Amino acid sequence: MELIGSIWEKWLFLPYLFGIMIVGGLVKNYGVLNEVFVALRNTFKSNRLVVAATALAGGVLPIEGRVVMSAPLLDSIASDKAQSRSKFGIVDYLSTHHYYWWSPLEKTVALPMAALGLSYTQFMGYTLVPLLITLAFAGTFIFAYVKETDVEIVDAARKISWNRLLKGWGPIIATMVFLLSGITEENPYMYSVWFPALAAYYSFICNDWNWKKYINWQFLGLAVVVLTLSAVMSEIKEPVMQYLEGISTVKVPGALYIASVVGFLASFAMGSSGKYAGIVALLAKGFGLPYLTWFLVVEYSGYIISPMHKCLMIGQQYFGTPIRKYYSILIWLILALLGWGAITLAF
Repeated sequence: MELIGSIWEKWLFLPYLFGIMIVGGLVKNYGVLNEVFVALRNTFKSNRLVVAATALAGGVLPIEGRVVMSAPLLDSIASDKAQSRSKFGIVDYLSTHHYYWWSPLEKTVALPMAALGLSYTQFMGYTLVPLLITLAFAGTFIFAYVKETDVEIVDAARKISWNRLLKGWGPIIATMVFLLSGITEENPYMYSVWFPALAAYYSFICNDWNWKKYINWQFLGLAVVVLTLSAVMSEIKEPVMQYLEGISTVKVPGALYIASVVGFLASFAMGSSGKYAGIVALLAKGFGLPYLTWFLVVEYSGYIISPMHKCLMIGQQYFGTPIRKYYSILIWLILALLGWGAITLAF
């Protein structure tokens, strides 16, 4: 029964996907969010700077599922050409995953701090370099791989209308306030109501109720499978934690290597930031603070390439970014992070 409850809780994310899928299609087709993008383009005189500003805004949203909120924003300015669009899946992913290194609202920060008795300043001493690596990697990708022609801003020459601005962005701002309110943590069923309602609103102002053309049923079917598997894989948490606790306290020969491999594989299998944070806290407590950065980069690396990670699905849905393209880019970030982690072990 506990597993069934866990699966049901994961499935509550489906209306979220359903609603955002429709919203993304509507705002893309009708340019209802373009007032801000036009203003940014007129200010920066550069499409790539508009992408960077949009990615930055999405990356610092203090809400769960940032990638789901930022994807429609980037989708609004992404080219319709498949090769160009696939880059935006990577942009969206990289710009929303630096948050795990620095936000005190995230379990990946709050949980190790609490378990190890660290202040925020002390914790950032261990994560500052990984954070800078992640940010530098994201910035390099945007300015080295995204071209000016990869960006299309509809009606870029039109005058700013405050009426269009309010009607287009009002619900987006309201959604952010809604997610920040904490209601969704107390009642996750609110996701099932809010996002289809958001889709209905944009259908109303765009006078387009043909939702089926915006729904990718194959993707939703895949989402059901992945979310179900994610719930099932979460069941390995307790035995894995027990095993790692034993390894970290007994200190058998090669314990650090074994714990690192098992922790990485568990983070990869579960695809949960909260669970990888728990592994980090347990191992750093067992092996000692000098190993905190190492375990952070190891578990983060497993998490960001996990097939159970919902954000990978979002990029594939919105931008058609193949999973192999994610891996071909993310492997370099992982190598850089692990390289720094290895350096910290030597001092």
